[in-house]
Amino acid sequence: EDFKWSSELEGTILAAYNFGFIASPILGGYIAGHFGGKRVIALSLLIGSLTTILTPVAARANDALLIFMRALAGLVMGAVDPAIQALWSQWAPKYEKTQLTALSYSGLSIAGITTFLVSGYLCTIPLDHGWPFIFYVFGGFALLLVFPWLYFVYDSPDVHPRIEMGEIKHTHNGKTTSSNKKIHPPWGKILTSMAFWAIIVAHITYSWVTSWVLAYLPKYMKNILKFDVEEDGIASSMPFVGRLLSGYLCGYISDCLLKRYVFKTATVRKMFQVVGCFGCAGCTLAISFLGVENRILCVVLLVLGLTFQNFTSVAFRINHLDIAPRFAGVLMGVTVTVAMLSALSAPFITSAIIVEDTPEEWKYVFWVVAGLNIVGAVFFVMFAQGEVQPWAECSDVKVVELSAESNNNSPNVIKHLNSDLPNYNDITNRGGVVNPAFTIQDERSSKSFKVPEIHDNSNKL
Repeated sequence: EDFKWSSELEGTILAAYNFGFIASPILGGYIAGHFGGKRVIALSLLIGSLTTILTPVAARANDALLIFMRALAGLVMGAVDPAIQALWSQWAPKYEKTQLTALSYSGLSIAGITTFLVSGYLCTIPLDHGWPFIFYVFGGFALLLVFPWLYFVYDSPDVHPRIEMGEIKHTHNGKTTSSNKKIHPPWGKILTSMAFWAIIVAHITYSWVTSWVLAYLPKYMKNILKFDVEEDGIASSMPFVGRLLSGYLCGYISDCLLKRYVFKTATVRKMFQVVGCFGCAGCTLAISFLGVENRILCVVLLVLGLTFQNFTSVAFRINHLDIAPRFAGVLMGVTVTVAMLSALSAPFITSAIIVEDTPEEWKYVFWVVAGLNIVGAVFFVMFAQGEVQPWAECSDVKVVELSAESNNNSPNVIKHLNSDLPNYNDITNRGGVVNPAFTIQDERSSKSFKVPEIHDNSNKL
């Protein structure tokens, strides 16, 4: 089935998702920060799956309707990233947040593998031209996912009805916690923070390259490397295998380095950013000098390039939780918005360069990808930070780490540490007690202050 789209219309359709995507991350982060990420993600999955299922109908009906449907899908899915950050800010222990976040984002790689691998075979179905089944299958799967998500997922350990007390203590271990009071982000200080801009620039690099890969990798495989439809699906899925394996492995290594105090947080983040960006840049530069006679080597380099690029996901993507854990959701919304605004240019720049679809034109595109990676690495190394920034520090409670021996004196310790803070409430005057999990509970308001356990408290307080 041939729609006879021009190169410009094709670029507009491919960019429509990104146009919708940029409108919702900040709002999604704000809502997730105030009301939790569970419902935000559920609603995004529901609407996103329905628009995906209806995409073939829109494509056959009207070009404008197709563009609208793709933009609507992007609009609802733009809230997912900030909502994920909001969830992990509540659930991830301090020295496990990198690997846990990387594990959750490995779903992107699994989706890439599955989409490219399965889509080629779905296109060969001798019914309704085959290709609509791509949207029916993946949209239907996402729709079914909504129901287990609503049942199993909760916004924080404190509201989960089936979690054990030991698990609650573990999730709070080493984290700074605060009261339930909602704090508005100090936007002036945030937008003048170079640590935050380091994340933005790194995210721009990542999103631009990822957007380009998703939109144009199959076309490169087919038109330049001369893979057929089924081979194209297999070859296009291979780079995402590397991303899948590297994501969790890098997260595990990163957390091990931090937990064992081998390097500071900022050093670890910068190390993975540099290796990832320069590795990706080197691979894409090498590909630009190869042709169809080296197509297997091109695929290998593409796999290595995207594998290296995914190293950066345990750098900038986790850095929100490092520098501003209480604002992680809404800050992710800002960086996603700016990054996707830049990614909008990927289809248009590529379409402007690739006019005749020649290897020489593709060479220039690969140079653009390499250059962006280098810029992303250098800027991140110059300005990224690894500690909570002054504008993001909690003003209403401090981290209190107690050993078992401190159990009986816990209320007095909390009172002593927090007595000089604004909005301080004397817990002992509100019926506060300390349970074996070191949770100071307000029996009348059902609010609590979590106190993680450590083994050596001689100089922590």
